[in-house]
Amino acid sequence: MAREHMANDIAQLDGIISKFLDYARPDHVNFSPVELNTLVEQCLATFRNRPELELKLALEPGLLVQADAVELQRVITNLIENAARYGKSADTGIARVEVSGRKMENTVLLRVRDHGLGVPKDQLQQLTTPFFRGEAARTAANGTGLGLAIVQKIVSRMGGSLELSNASSGGLCANIRLQLAKAE
Repeated sequence: MAREHMANDIAQLDGIISKFLDYARPDHVNFSPVELNTLVEQCLATFRNRPELELKLALEPGLLVQADAVELQRVITNLIENAARYGKSADTGIARVEVSGRKMENTVLLRVRDHGLGVPKDQLQQLTTPFFRGEAARTAANGTGLGLAIVQKIVSRMGGSLELSNASSGGLCANIRLQLAKAE
């Protein structure tokens, strides 16, 4: 039993160190056209067998963005992980997460939305501040308060934007705008 607790503690510390390193990473990205639909499907594959997570995908076909594929995958995975952790229904303990995307003029709007309680309005703008942890995160033992700061930094490096808002029917929405890429 003690060995299992030690292994869990080590895994948690490893995760925290990884977050610090991600945040400290130099501003270097490799831009290329990225097929968003394929990338999102790859990200979702790692979450499909989690019983506490219900995923819904609604992407416009053929979305191509100008991005760094590895960094964008990190963004999407981080947002889904946050939604899974903090967007659970109080009634069922299940996080319903929707990932959607559509073309809007010269950009693509990618949205990751949960159906949890959302975030107090006065904390929304602080969620991307390094080391800030909202009320739901403070009660959890794990987490560094760097996840959304890393997401914002990566999206910004790719020339995009991140906007966090509460959905009118409950839950947090992460809206990412990325540059539309031209097919090669």
